[in-house]
Amino acid sequence: MKLVKTLLASVALAASLGAQAQVTGSLGGGSGTFLLLSSPSLCTSVTPCTLTGSVNATIVGGTVLNSDQPFADIPKGAIAGGNFLSAGPTTTEPALVSFDTPLDYISFLWGSPDLYNSLTVITNLGNFAFSAAGLGFSVTNGDQSFSQYVQFVAAAGTAITGLKFTNDPSIDAFEVANFSVTAVPEPETYALMLAGLAALGFMGRRRRQG
Repeated sequence: MKLVKTLLASVALAASLGAQAQVTGSLGGGSGTFLLLSSPSLCTSVTPCTLTGSVNATIVGGTVLNSDQPFADIPKGAIAGGNFLSAGPTTTEPALVSFDTPLDYISFLWGSPDLYNSLTVITNLGNFAFSAAGLGFSVTNGDQSFSQYVQFVAAAGTAITGLKFTNDPSIDAFEVANFSVTAVPEPETYALMLAGLAALGFMGRRRRQG
């Protein structure tokens, strides 16, 4: 009975956390295996760009680049020889990244942050807006020699499904690279976890009675 009450309490806690439906953003991240950006090209609804790896995503709007441009520079610290996504003048905007698998964590490298960059984290329960200033960047003047990793964590019950990058159309682009993610566990995974907890509780109870 005590085990059942514990499991019910855990379910209730998860439900209450899910009701918050929030995404927390902070500085940090940049670990794990990075997703692969597709070859340099304009990202359109007809020929979207892609992210591939542990999860996949399509990108509509913006442009994938692999060299410095007058309006967009490779984020400092981007993978050597790798590509980056640019949203802004000439490269079109917004750039909408749509994941085919719900996420509970995402991190990426934010290049030359300025006060015109605007990020929207899209979830199953609403959208959340973030800015370089709001996240606590030490540099927000568009310094092209500065980049910062940022990370976003979804509360229980909330799943990150996409990102939208926008910028003042008259200002240099919003550049990002080095995406890493963690997918939301499938329902079967939660069931296995609960079954494992139940089995451990049953074994512990038998030991006490023995």
